[in-house]
Amino acid sequence: MSRPYLLYAYPWMPYPRRVIIYLREKKIPPSLIKIVPVSDPQLGNAAPPDYPPRPSGSLPILAIPKRDSSSKAPEDFIYVRQSLAIMNYIEDLCESGLNGFPKSSNQMRGGMEILDRARHQELMSLADECLVSWNPVRLFGSGLGSEAIPAAAKESLRWIHRNLAAIDDYFSRYSRDFSDLLPGKNAHATLAEVVLYSFLEFVEEIYGLDLTQGSGEGVFDVYGREAKQVYPKLRDFYQSFKTRESAKLEVASGDVAADAIKAGGRSWHKGIF
Repeated sequence: MSRPYLLYAYPWMPYPRRVIIYLREKKIPPSLIKIVPVSDPQLGNAAPPDYPPRPSGSLPILAIPKRDSSSKAPEDFIYVRQSLAIMNYIEDLCESGLNGFPKSSNQMRGGMEILDRARHQELMSLADECLVSWNPVRLFGSGLGSEAIPAAAKESLRWIHRNLAAIDDYFSRYSRDFSDLLPGKNAHATLAEVVLYSFLEFVEEIYGLDLTQGSGEGVFDVYGREAKQVYPKLRDFYQSFKTRESAKLEVASGDVAADAIKAGGRSWHKGIF
């Protein structure tokens, strides 16, 4: 039997977490891809001793053993870096049934039609941008940041709300029925929905904010237009996805951050909200 691929990850952090949720959605067993939990940077930043050393670079990293070697040396692996690249690579393997991956009917990129895939990419772009835009919010607004600049954090958060409003409109426009995501249903989540859910979960778990609630108040958006900060379809999506097996937070697997991390994340500077 061939050696499994190795996914090096900080399991609770947002970019690795989206890949872990994706693997669970695809029901890919450890015999094909083994998750290697890496200790947090401040706790050694190392893989367990039974595994090859953690590769250099930001996590997640997918390590693919070369077929002609059983070595643990770095040069005997091929690496795929960045979460979206990893998920799309695995999705290609599953769609084609290559490299020992069973051919899957669980297609997660919006469908086979060109227009459906374009619409899926529309949501993916908005969802991924939310996480990128979160960095200045946490850096300048929370106790986990490097410098207190509440005005910068507040402005960055406004741009995230712009994306959340666009996502809520997207779900309304395409009439997505999220009851399909509930237990007992056979509907599959998409890659874009995995990325979106993992962002919303991360912000709530670490920073104590459920962004899907909005303020419910009338506000001016980043372009100076009047808008009501309420996201009913987005909230429906989030609450429905939470019920999925793939979204369970498993303490033993490292899915939950340390209490000290959560305490820092939930310590907000004044003037942001």
